Amino acid sequence: MAFNFFGTFTTGQWDELETFTKIQSKDLKDRSAWLGSESSRIGIFKTVYSPETGYPESFTVSPPSSYGAKLMRAYRILGGVPERDMLLRTSDDPVFLTRGTNVQKSTETGAVEGGYSDLYSSGRRYRGNQRFDRDLGVMVEKLKKWQLEAIKHKREHLEFKIKRALDYSDQLLTEKKMLDAMLAKDSGSSVDQQITDLLAMFYTPGRANVIDNPIDKFGLDIGKPGDHSFPNESALIDGESQRA
Repeated sequence: MAFNFFGTFTTGQWDELETFTKIQSKDLKDRSAWLGSESSRIGIFKTVYSPETGYPESFTVSPPSSYGAKLMRAYRILGGVPERDMLLRTSDDPVFLTRGTNVQKSTETGAVEGGYSDLYSSGRRYRGNQRFDRDLGVMVEKLKKWQLEAIKHKREHLEFKIKRALDYSDQLLTEKKMLDAMLAKDSGSSVDQQITDLLAMFYTPGRANVIDNPIDKFGLDIGKPGDHSFPNESALIDGESQRA
């Protein structure tokens, strides 16, 4: 992996990353423009759920000429109803386990109650691990078996494509939002500002992560941490390339 370091590195490794970063930063505007164009081609998904029931109310994709919108129309033409058949959800509306009630002791039975939750924000309950549904499941599979090809053709193939398109659209919009924030005037997350913040941090006195060695481009000579407070240990420190 290129630039294979995390929080402990040499100045030689950092120089390589900084140089590469500054070259790449010239492409930010073009990259943001492409992301906008690509997201329009794929489509921007909007999923609306009922706050009362947790069931989907509408799935829309814009613009109408986009790839995602065409997939939705094809799904409906083949008899599917996305709002009834799927639980599509964009990344800005994640599902999470809701907070449970506080632990309390029942005044009637003396038993301890509450302290946990089995309800997700989507309205689904946690089902546990034991189901005992083999016999019924075998009968359901038997009913599906003779129509598997129709199920795949009219439902599954398009469902997979729709979900992939939604995920791709989400990733495009997330990256574009990040780049637009970096390009904004007086941005606190611009490339130059990020580099300045990094330099300020790893040149802080007493920080042991960055080794001042511009020649070591691979960080091979980074040693274990050592105690630099004892002057008589300097020979050992130099010999083992110990860091503060």
